[in-house]
Amino acid sequence: MKRQKVLFLKQNYILRILKNFMFAGLFAIALLLILVHKIDLGIISGLSKSILYITAPLIHVSTLPAVGISSLYKKTSEFLNVYEENERLKKENEQLYLLKNQIRALKSENKNLKDLLHHFDTPNTKSYTAYIIAENGNAFSNSLIIYIGKNQDKIKQGYAVVNSKGLIGRIELVSGNYAKVSLITDINSKIPVVSAKSRDRGILLGQNKKELSLIFTPLLAELHDGDMLVTSGVGGGLPPDIPVAKINKVTLDKITASPLFNPSKIEIVKIIAYDVNPDKKTLKELE
Repeated sequence: MKRQKVLFLKQNYILRILKNFMFAGLFAIALLLILVHKIDLGIISGLSKSILYITAPLIHVSTLPAVGISSLYKKTSEFLNVYEENERLKKENEQLYLLKNQIRALKSENKNLKDLLHHFDTPNTKSYTAYIIAENGNAFSNSLIIYIGKNQDKIKQGYAVVNSKGLIGRIELVSGNYAKVSLITDINSKIPVVSAKSRDRGILLGQNKKELSLIFTPLLAELHDGDMLVTSGVGGGLPPDIPVAKINKVTLDKITASPLFNPSKIEIVKIIAYDVNPDKKTLKELE
């Protein structure tokens, strides 16, 4: 019984000691928290400000190279982008310039073809388009070289060659894909014509110059300055009523006329296939 009492007393003693330590520990923890709080609000705040004041310039200086490199990279990138854009715009401008010239050429060609399409709609004829590739003019002849393509078997000597204004000449020679055109200004050119107004006939002669001469007109022909001369169709080969020239001046001994075209400004021509000449057998029967 005595031993049990001593043991009980020892357990109570130990519990009191533990409670005292717990109160002391809690007090120490509370005091420490108060000190930490005071230090955070006071010393630590001041220390942080001092460190920031000292280190901020250093950090700023240390970042300057990086900022400079970044700015340089950005400027270089912008410069390269502008250069690439400029080169692209240059190429695009060149393409647009070429396209503009092509459109202008096609527009001009389309106008010429339209003019030829609606001009000289002569019955019983066929027409072929050709491009002028050379102009020959000297003291002995006035002619053009034209490209006829694959129509060489369809085009014959003597066929009329016209532009949008009127007759410019006749086919003189066909060779492969090309043909030679003898202009009405050629010295060997003789075109049967008639006055569109009075219907008086004559022969229009070339003289290897801009001016033409009208001969073999009736004595009492009513021909005046500015009258239009057109093909008469006499002799075959040339369809009737194609404009040829305008009379410049009429005197008692001479009549001159001017052609309706300028050889240097012609690009596209139309060849009129007009075959009305009877064959030799028919000619013999008609005699």
